[in-house]
Amino acid sequence: MGRESFWQGLDGEAIAQKYLAEQGYRIIGLNFSSQQGEIDIIAWEANYLVFVEVKNYSFRCFGSPLMAVNRAKRAGIIHAARTYLYKNNIKDVDCRFDVVAIYRLADGSRQIELYKHAFMIN
Repeated sequence: MGRESFWQGLDGEAIAQKYLAEQGYRIIGLNFSSQQGEIDIIAWEANYLVFVEVKNYSFRCFGSPLMAVNRAKRAGIIHAARTYLYKNNIKDVDCRFDVVAIYRLADGSRQIELYKHAFMIN
């Protein structure tokens, strides 16, 4: 990952945190890593423990941001979520996986889309 991509990713995560807080999410963790994956944001929303993947784009790209969370990416996120639950001795809670997509528009503003229940464990 290049330096510009790294800073764009951090910027996107900060925007996503603010947006999610405005939507009623309570952020409890950031950038949790396991051997096989990473979770950008961990939060409570209602009765769900939510693992959030953030996709930050500098333009409105073709295709859905959900397509960018491919099978390998999902597997890494799921592994990290299981590791988080194990390390924190969390049991018997409803969990879900959300994706936040952020687009920088030509006028400098941003558009944010939230995909709740973006994918499931098969």
